[in-house]
Amino acid sequence: MKRKSVEISLELAMLILVFIIGFFMLQENFIYMLKYWGALLIIGVIFFPITSLILNKFDDKGWIFSKILGLGISGLVLWNLSYLKILKFTQLNCYIVIGIIAVINLIVLIKKREKFKNIKEDISSILTSEIIFLIAFMIWVYIRSFIPSINSATEHFMNYGFINKLMNSDYLPVEDIWLSGNTINYYYFGQYISAFLSKVSNTGVQETYNLMIALLAAFTFVLPYLIGENLGRNLIKKDSRRFSNLVPKIIAVLTGLAVCLGGTTYFTIYKMILKEPDYYYANPCYYIGYKTGEPDKAITAFPSYMNLEGDLHAHYIDIMFAFTMLALLLQYMLSDKEENEGKKKNLLSPNIFIIGILLAIQKMTNYWDFPIYLVIIGAVIGVKNFIKCKDIKQKFLITIAQLFEIVVIEEISSLLFSIGLYISATKVYFTHVMTPFYQLAVLWALPVVCILINIGILLYRFFKDKKANKVKIFEYIKNMDLSDIYIIILGICAIGLVILPELIYLKDIYGESYKRANTVFKLTFNAISLFHICTSYILVKYLYEKIPKISKVLILAILVVFITTLGYGIEATKYVTNDFKKESVDIKENAESYIKKELPDDYEAIQWIKENIDRDSVILEETNASSSYKPDTRISVFTANPTVLGWYAHEWVWRADENYQPTEEMKTRLKDISTIYESNNENAVKELIEKYNISYIYVGNIEFKQYKKLNIDMLLNLGEVVYSQENDYKKTPVYIIKVK
Repeated sequence: MKRKSVEISLELAMLILVFIIGFFMLQENFIYMLKYWGALLIIGVIFFPITSLILNKFDDKGWIFSKILGLGISGLVLWNLSYLKILKFTQLNCYIVIGIIAVINLIVLIKKREKFKNIKEDISSILTSEIIFLIAFMIWVYIRSFIPSINSATEHFMNYGFINKLMNSDYLPVEDIWLSGNTINYYYFGQYISAFLSKVSNTGVQETYNLMIALLAAFTFVLPYLIGENLGRNLIKKDSRRFSNLVPKIIAVLTGLAVCLGGTTYFTIYKMILKEPDYYYANPCYYIGYKTGEPDKAITAFPSYMNLEGDLHAHYIDIMFAFTMLALLLQYMLSDKEENEGKKKNLLSPNIFIIGILLAIQKMTNYWDFPIYLVIIGAVIGVKNFIKCKDIKQKFLITIAQLFEIVVIEEISSLLFSIGLYISATKVYFTHVMTPFYQLAVLWALPVVCILINIGILLYRFFKDKKANKVKIFEYIKNMDLSDIYIIILGICAIGLVILPELIYLKDIYGESYKRANTVFKLTFNAISLFHICTSYILVKYLYEKIPKISKVLILAILVVFITTLGYGIEATKYVTNDFKKESVDIKENAESYIKKELPDDYEAIQWIKENIDRDSVILEETNASSSYKPDTRISVFTANPTVLGWYAHEWVWRADENYQPTEEMKTRLKDISTIYESNNENAVKELIEKYNISYIYVGNIEFKQYKKLNIDMLLNLGEVVYSQENDYKKTPVYIIKVK
């Protein structure tokens, strides 16, 4: 007990030291970080009673995961209440819902108080996890301070616009800022969670955008770290050899670094060995079809790239929920046989219930992850039931019943979201042009080889066993280490995610050269995280275990190559931060610094709009058929006011007709916007203004450039000029016209 007290005292001292270092390191950003961290700390404490019962096999009883489960479930409750128009999406109501969740957890704490008697023994592990999380979060907040501004080159504008609109909306679903009069037709729960946390922590969207990226980046280290650590603890639980306690930590650190910083062997081959002259940190993601010009281009992004690219997209935000799901499945795999025996315990398991809710959150955050993780869930639960159940009929029936229960819970939890969502990409086609084998090898050979080596060694041990003739393979599997079984399942699923887009793809609007780009992207983004977990575990496991020396040399060689891939994140971080040169960035910058620097006239107008125009008023601004990845929609993005049409290709993706073409409404809107800006027919223009319920017309530099016949005199006569920037020094004036 005295030793525990000393450990806790040292950890508290470390926590204080981390705060002091963070204060001097982050300067003005420290307050924003502290508000975010504090909000998550409170949510984590509130949801910890339920989490600790569910993730009781974890050394810290799932402390860090309680933050994510609490955030996701609280957000889900308010999402549905707001959708039903019962509660507005306000800061107060966020607190009320969290308060209700707190009461539920308090009831659990009281009813299950016997299980919390020894919680003091876990405080040291909880503090250690919190310190690791806090250090990772501070580091990434510091990194983001060098790259705070968003731009229109990728999908920053889309995600910023979503969050901005959510922050300024009372109810769900929210209006689409780029198709006024319509609601967002996309899986945007992740952006909603960002807005939810922004309200809870009392931070503005300008700050929360970067804080959320830093948070997710920190989670890409901490969550894999915790999963790896608990895999390692189970591996050595019967091992009394010297230094065995280091194994879980080594697996944990390697797994965390691999996901947070690691890339593929593209970096090792092209950057380190071949010294590629035009190497750029995005090159490994744009490799298939890009490097050699094949008519089949695909994207293979990974967490470490997304940490630096700064795009709060669906697949990136779902990282925290995906790793939480993997933790829940690891808990299920490691659970004792008696914990899940009997029909009642199997079907009323809180773990199964939470898995169902979390799957709904994943579906609403990134629809692609719903089928992916449903398969992983089925595989883990099915294998675990095979191990623990006595007869085949029981194995089958319990698995089907549990999967049915999970899907029912998921469907109920996400019902309102699903009702309002139209998915245009639903047709599956066979792949006719496949990725060249050498490119697949560059990207995936290392983890696949590790997984095959692991399976090969386990099979070799089975056949080498003198009792193999007497023991069936199924009995052998039942007696295998549960960590090994879990890793085999993840490994096979990861390989499947790489193979699947080589066989089939989901049809969308993109042309022949990019027909399977999105399928490869979404599937392999999940695959690489699974690969990193498997590879880290397998390499450390066999270096520690007794195997032939030649095998150990092979494993060590693979480990060295694997460690070189961590250089990807280090090199990329140095590039995007300009080697952390403070003179290259203003510490006071935020997500809106891009628009302030590049389009200062528009920035001034945007600030005026925020203060003087209601957020629901439609403001017409320029758009064109190639407007995606351009700043054309800067007014709607930064004010949260809807416009008639924006980012045409994105709206096309979200609302394509059965032939994957733009809808007639979109084509009409595009034409009508040009008519309003260029027509000489005042009556026709007034009819269009009434048709789209336009309250204001914005005329700035981009509008003057796009519409060569822009009829400024007629536009000025349509109503009152409520804002203008017009003087001798301005080549192009800016007007905001309030139409009658």
